[in-house]
Amino acid sequence: MTENRRTRTLLAPGDTVMLHPQGVSKFKIKILSIDEDGHALIESLLASPGTYPFSVQTKFLVPADS
Repeated sequence: MTENRRTRTLLAPGDTVMLHPQGVSKFKIKILSIDEDGHALIESLLASPGTYPFSVQTKFLVPADS
């Protein structure tokens, strides 16, 4: 579990997040790294060809309704 400094919420693997507060696409956190910058490996919840997990800093993630 790691703190998202921007939203002051705790993020954990399995949480559903967005990349922007008004975002439409939702992602599932697969792995969180415990480093200074705090990165998460996230994967789209949409089952479509060409989707793949990618890394993003946790400060850019916004909790989403599941």
